[in-house]
Amino acid sequence: MCFMKTARTILALSLTGAFCLTLTAQAPKSVWDGVYTEGQAQRGEGNYHKLCASCHGDDLLGEGQTPPLSGNDFKANWNGQTVDDLFEEVQAAMPADHPGSLTREQNADIIAFLLKSNQFPAGKSELLPDAASLKQIKFEAAKK
Repeated sequence: MCFMKTARTILALSLTGAFCLTLTAQAPKSVWDGVYTEGQAQRGEGNYHKLCASCHGDDLLGEGQTPPLSGNDFKANWNGQTVDDLFEEVQAAMPADHPGSLTREQNADIIAFLLKSNQFPAGKSELLPDAASLKQIKFEAAKK
């Protein structure tokens, strides 16, 4: 009798733990949760200056028809969307003179640089270039 009660308790605790781990693994993140690494942002900065700065500027502020990639206007434009939305826009349309030519890894690195440039914190894991991961990261202009 005591063995059965102990076994049920252990099973219940195990299932509760597994359920909590599943929720944690699937919980949406925010750009405020450190979704890229410093090293990745450094790689992205190099790619940005080679592939993007000629249009968007070294300061990421854009000019004329070229939108800014830093600052309040940029943050407001992407607020409430996912990082995947930003990623796919860049993937399909950039660079303007060779749309779609970035590898997904280059794109992830450049997005990491953009996040850093907009004062979103770095973390311990790189921003992954797959849509499933990117869709789990919400772009929030302000920290909640």
